[in-house]
Amino acid sequence: MEITYDSICKKLGFKPEEYKYSFSGHEDDSKESPFAVLSEDELDFLIEYLTSNKY
Repeated sequence: MEITYDSICKKLGFKPEEYKYSFSGHEDDSKESPFAVLSEDELDFLIEYLTSNKY
């Protein structure tokens, strides 16, 4: 399966550049990152995509 920006958005359920991180003021390990569902290759693709598109 080819990795695309759209396939990553579909897997995450949102557009990464619109993600709003909520910070409670202290570290909370009970909340898993929504990006944890992505493979290493998908994360690499996403970082490159967001960097090259200036997000």
